[in-house]
This record gives sequence, C-alpha cells and structure tokens, in this order.
Amino acid sequence: MLQFKDDSSFFIQNSFKEFLFNTVEQIRFQSSGNTFYSFILFDEKASVARLRMTLFIRNAEAYSPLKSPFGSLEFDDNTTIQDINYFLKELNNWLVSTKIQKVFIVSYPYCYNTMHSEMVTHCFLKNGYSISEYDMNFHIEISPNDFEKDLDPAARRRYSKYIDRFRFSIEESPPIEAIFSLVKENREIKGNPVSITTEVLENLYNTFKENFKVFLLKDGEMLIGSAFGVRVSEKILYYYLAADSYSYKKYSPSTIMIGHIYNYCKQSDISVFDLGIATSKSVPNFGLIKFKQNMGGKVSLKLSFEKNLLC
Repeated sequence: MLQFKDDSSFFIQNSFKEFLFNTVEQIRFQSSGNTFYSFILFDEKASVARLRMTLFIRNAEAYSPLKSPFGSLEFDDNTTIQDINYFLKELNNWLVSTKIQKVFIVSYPYCYNTMHSEMVTHCFLKNGYSISEYDMNFHIEISPNDFEKDLDPAARRRYSKYIDRFRFSIEESPPIEAIFSLVKENREIKGNPVSITTEVLENLYNTFKENFKVFLLKDGEMLIGSAFGVRVSEKILYYYLAADSYSYKKYSPSTIMIGHIYNYCKQSDISVFDLGIATSKSVPNFGLIKFKQNMGGKVSLKLSFEKNLLC
C-alpha cells in the first residue's frame, strides 16, 4: 500500500537514485534558513519512498526548488500515473490546510528522463497546475563519434584550427576568484547579471567537490575559458557558469572547451552533456540557440509549473 507522508528528516530511503539537486545535501544547502518539507509516496511493503518532492515555504508560497536549476517530482519506474495523481491530491490538501497560496515548480529537462517528464507534465496539468514557463534546453548526446562530426561546418573549421593552440586542464584546486572574474567580465559584456558571489561559488564547490569538475582553458598562463561540470547523475553532466575571454572571441574558446568536455564525458561513461537553456522565462536568445545548435546540441523542453490555491 502507498501512503502520502511528510518526511522532512529525509529518514526514509528512496527506491530510486535522485538527481543531485534533489538530494538532502543540496536541499539543506539551498534552504538558507527557509522552512522546507519533503513529501513522499511511501511503500509500506518495501519501507521506501517511491516518489519524493521537496517544497520550500516562504511568505505563504511554496517553491521547488528555491535556488537550484530544478526540483520537481522524482520517482521510480514502478510509479504509475494513478500514484502521481494520488500524491498531488494529497499534497494539495496539505497545502490548503497550511494556508499556502501559490506553488511554483521547476522540472528537469525532458532529456533527463523523457518518460518521467511526460508523466509529470500530464499529472500537473490534470491537477490544476498551469505551465508558467517553457524553456528550450540543449544537450549533446555522447556517442563513440568524434565531437567535431556533428559541428556546424564553420565551427568545425575553427575547432580543428585552434584545438591544439590552447592548454586544457581539469583542476582539483581551482582559482575560484580568477574564474569568478572571468564569469563577471563575460556576463557584463553581454549585459547579463551575475547571480552568484565569489563566496557562495567557493562554498558550493567545496561542499560538492565530488560532483563538480572545474575545466580551464589557458593561453600560456592567461585564463581564457572556464566552466564547471556538475555531475547531476551518473550519466548526466551539466555545463555550469561557462565563460570565455572576449579578447579571444575569434578563436572560439567556448567551442574548444565544449569539445574537451565532450571527450571527458566519453572517458567518464557520461551519456548526456547538458548545455543548459537558451531562453529566459520562455523568451528565446536566438544567438545562444544558434551557438548550441552549431555545437550539435539537441533541444528538449524544460517546463515550469504554478498553481494558485486561492482560486
């Protein structure tokens, strides 16, 4: 028998391996003192959670996640549409009884688990949620082929010409301040804000070292490109806080960096290299879309949902 429960202590083990951003360590890291609850669908027979979602509560509103790229529902392959609908109805009863007025949920890209994403979307819509944002997410499928095989012809020429010009490295003790300066410079040139501080970035890296790889590209001693590779799961690597030096734009250091990381994924038995979204609140960034397509990126949806409980 399956039961709906609140398990904020995370005492009950899951019957599935969750994505990094939904682990208890990540939940506690992003909470920043905000109240959160972990809701589960408990399988009494096996004494495990078959489905889990965490909500952060702030000002009579509930969020999943609070600060990470996504939260939403995760569950094992034995979970059915009926199970999810039961969970969402019981969750709605809890939210209403707690006087929560609105719920905001960001789900993982479809490429992470297409079947689960389709089930989640169906059940959210059936239970009164609406799609608030529909972002375009791009990923590269890792194959035995060389990276340049799927590149746009112009990108392939630049990649072949400059791949050996610069030094690529994976750093165990990365220069966080230098990386942050490059990210800040890169964002300011493009007119984009930096949504993280040096201190938070350093704390994030030190707390989750096992899941983070730092990739650097240098011309001699000059840092011209950087990116974090976040191991979201055993088979998925997320491209995070990528930046390159504007003065080296003609060499396309981002293409070189992505090529090296693609090779790292091949060696590490990673099958999905997630390049992230190319939209902001559903508004497309056409330049970024073209760049990610030129890298061989394939598009999938990343949906956000919301529900007004006062209606």
